[in-house]
Amino acid sequence: MATDALYLNLLAAFAAAARPVLDRNSTRPAHGRAMHARLTGSLAVLVGALSLCGTAAGVVPAAMQGSSAAPACALRLSGAMPGRKVVVPILMYHRVNVVTASTPAESRALSVHPAVFARQMRWLSRNGYHTITQRQLFDALVCGRALPHRPVLLTFDDGYRDVFFNASRVLLRLHMHATAYVVTDRISGPDISFLTWNLLHALEQRGIEIGSHTRAHRDMRSLSDAAMLADLTCSRRVLERRLGHRVPWLAYPFGSYDARVEGLARRAGYLLGVTTEPGAVLSARRPLALPRLRVLDSTGVRGLAAMLGPWS
Repeated sequence: MATDALYLNLLAAFAAAARPVLDRNSTRPAHGRAMHARLTGSLAVLVGALSLCGTAAGVVPAAMQGSSAAPACALRLSGAMPGRKVVVPILMYHRVNVVTASTPAESRALSVHPAVFARQMRWLSRNGYHTITQRQLFDALVCGRALPHRPVLLTFDDGYRDVFFNASRVLLRLHMHATAYVVTDRISGPDISFLTWNLLHALEQRGIEIGSHTRAHRDMRSLSDAAMLADLTCSRRVLERRLGHRVPWLAYPFGSYDARVEGLARRAGYLLGVTTEPGAVLSARRPLALPRLRVLDSTGVRGLAAMLGPWS
C-alpha cells in the first residue's frame, strides 16, 4: 500500500526526537519505561489525529503534484533564510457584517459594517494601493521578487460566511485579492455563521485565497508538541484534499505563538504565518511570525488612512 510521505516524515521526526530521551534513561529501567509510555501516548495522539484528516494513503490531488517546469521561486523554506525585509501592511479583518442585538459581544468590535468596508476598499483603490497574494508576498520575502507600488495584503480570520456574502462582492468589483483563514472543524458545520466547502470554492473563484486558522481554534501554546503538530498538519491536509492544491498559509488563533509554535508550524508544512502583533515590516527570517494591522468597527476610512500612513 502506498504511504503518505509527510505522514512518515512526521513519525520519523518524532522518533528521532524521542530517541535521545530514551537513551538517557536506559540505565534507569523504571523511569525509562515511564518515559517510553508518555512518548508512546504522544505518538498515539499524533497518529490518531493524522489518520482522521489525511488524503487516502499516497493520493495527492493532481493540482498538488510537481510539474516538469521549475517554479521561479520554490515553495519551501531553506535552512538559512535571507536577511531580507519588506514593508507590506497586512490588514486583519474578522467580520464584515451589520451588528444586531443578537451579535455576540466578543464579535461587535470585530465587525466592520459592509458599507464602511466598501468605502475602505474604494479608498485603497483610489489611493494607489495594490492588494497582493500570499504567493507574491512569499516570492518577495524569500526570493526578492518585486512587489507593486503600495502593496497591501487583506486577511479575514475565523471563516465567517459574511466574507463571501459581504466582502468578496466588493473585492470582486474592485479586482482585489485577499486571504480567508478558516477553522477546518467549523466548515460546513452546524453553526451557519461559518463558511461551507461550496462557499470556499466560490471564494477561490472570486480571487480569495484560503489559509488555515488551525483545526479547532485552540491556543497553540497550550498544546503539547504532538497535539499541536497534529492539529496544524490535519488542518492543512484537510484543506488541501478538499481544495485540490497546496495551502501553506497560517493564522494563529488569538495571535498566540512563540518560538516553539513557529518551529512546529514550519514542520507541519506552513510557509507564511500571521500574528496579531502590530507592524508592517516583514522579515524573511521570521516568515511564520508576520505582524498585522487590526481593523475594527471603529476604524473607518480615516482610521485606515492613519494606520497605513507610516508605511506608505
